[in-house]
Amino acid sequence: MTQVKYAGIAVVAAWLALLLQSASAQASMDEHAAHRAAMAKTRYSVTTDTYDVPNVELVDAEGRQVELQELLGGDQPVALNFIFTTCTTICPVMTATFSQMRQALGESAGQVELVSITIDPEYDRPPVLKAYADNFGADAGWIFLTGDSLDIENVLRSFDAYAGSKMNHQPLTLLKKPGDANWVRIDGLASGQSLAQEVSARLLNLQ
Repeated sequence: MTQVKYAGIAVVAAWLALLLQSASAQASMDEHAAHRAAMAKTRYSVTTDTYDVPNVELVDAEGRQVELQELLGGDQPVALNFIFTTCTTICPVMTATFSQMRQALGESAGQVELVSITIDPEYDRPPVLKAYADNFGADAGWIFLTGDSLDIENVLRSFDAYAGSKMNHQPLTLLKKPGDANWVRIDGLASGQSLAQEVSARLLNLQ
């Protein structure tokens, strides 16, 4: 009976170990769960809101200082998103979508300033951002920004885009006309064609 008892305990212990191993593996797999959930959504929502752009100085992919208020408050329409270069899910999709949007806009593309701000400034220093931008064929009229971690967090909070962790990052595009206090907020993964339509109608008055 004692041998049977110990054998039963051993089976239970082995079973518990398997459960723990499975839970650990599942937790690891779920690291990108928020991103995968965002990618599964095929629709996007459009709202309008006002945001106070913080008075911070960021750095572009060439290492140049950029006053964010001046950049976003200039005389050119702006399309803004938030990415980080080591993301393997929604960020490359969002970056490719900006590129596709420019193609869909055709000759009008040069009228819109594209701005991509990293949410992982500690890793995404200017050389990393430059390599990432080059990989997506970003050229004049599309600026990638990094900066101090606290400044980046300030920017994210100002645009109601702070998710606590980069792994909880959600797809977001913000559009603004010069001289307009309102921003058009697009939550979700819109296609390049859809973004081009939104930009044409809301920023360029082409529709």
